[in-house]
Amino acid sequence: MSEHGRHGAATAEVADRGRTVVGLLADPDTPTEVASKVADQLSSLLSDHVDRDIEWEVRTMTHPITASVQDPEQVLDAVADQAAEAEWDIGIYLTDLPIQHGDRPIVVDVDHHRRVAGLSLPGFGPFRQHEKVRNAVVRLVADLAGIATAGLDGGQDQPGQLAQTLGSPLNPVHVVEADEGRHTRRYVTTPRRGRVRLLAGMVSTNEPWRLLLGMRTALAAVLGTSAYLTINSTIWLLATRLGGVKLTLTLLISVALMVVWIIGAHHLWERARDAEEREEVVLFNVSTVLTLAIGVLTMCVAVYVITLLGSLFLLDDSVFAQYLGRPPTLGDHLLLSWLATGLATVAGALGSGLDSEEAVRRAAYGYRERQRRDEIGEADEGGSDRGGEDDGDRERSSSSS
Repeated sequence: MSEHGRHGAATAEVADRGRTVVGLLADPDTPTEVASKVADQLSSLLSDHVDRDIEWEVRTMTHPITASVQDPEQVLDAVADQAAEAEWDIGIYLTDLPIQHGDRPIVVDVDHHRRVAGLSLPGFGPFRQHEKVRNAVVRLVADLAGIATAGLDGGQDQPGQLAQTLGSPLNPVHVVEADEGRHTRRYVTTPRRGRVRLLAGMVSTNEPWRLLLGMRTALAAVLGTSAYLTINSTIWLLATRLGGVKLTLTLLISVALMVVWIIGAHHLWERARDAEEREEVVLFNVSTVLTLAIGVLTMCVAVYVITLLGSLFLLDDSVFAQYLGRPPTLGDHLLLSWLATGLATVAGALGSGLDSEEAVRRAAYGYRERQRRDEIGEADEGGSDRGGEDDGDRERSSSSS
């Protein structure tokens, strides 16, 4: 029997039952959060846009498949095994691990034989990620159920016109038909634009804003130093006389120093073991630098606001005026808080060295990236950042007819 014949027969069997179980299998952390949000809407979307006559039951499960395998083919094999064990008709895997086909980032891998697919969240970019994933999952379910093609490549759908209804947020996406292996379709982006979106997606998945509270020792050092500098009369004079260019450079250099210090002190810089790994390692290193830079800048913004409020509340205008030689203005407080924050950030770099590597990695990376770094031997063995998330799978179901 041909490939399409087998696919059609399997789909007919599902349709005959009048009920289709769709399982969303996700890595811990961000993928699980996305899967949970998608699952809440998926049953009704499938009924509205795919087929009202089918009872769609949606289940979610957290299971780090890419902890043991990373090759796209092996990932789909593991997803198919998990879907069969859970008795799902269709299985879709969500991971925050960036996956590539040569120099092209992979967005979606589809195996029509076993009715499973894998989605790499970084490939969807940083913006409207939940919406893009939700729409892609609806199309994939329709495709794997044999009701309509996925239409991720901008082509026309079969009955339902899913691309017109749900929009086409994934363009430009190209389809790679497999000559070898088990996957039947692979959706990849263009090398240049796709890699930019992949990098932005990786940084977004790391959630750099978590660095603000994740590195508590560094934050305490920055706040303490900033508070001290705010009441230092020498800093009052410097802030009002340095000028905008020097003040800006002071902050940028301080941020750069803190990023470099964190990377060096906690061994976050990766080295390629061979020529084949060089391009991938560059991608991960750039992601690390951008993640930390955004995280440190977020910390600076928070410290700046706190320092400004403290300056306005604590500094007496008459005392401030004695050193300035004129009545202070709001601009003087703004400049003082800016300089204090920039100089205090250097102290924060030193304070970050007191945070454990586990705490820094938890603050700087998502679950899957932390796990990947553990696997290449750059973190302590058996770190507690995997916690109890690997101890069991959690499954939840919802249905709509």
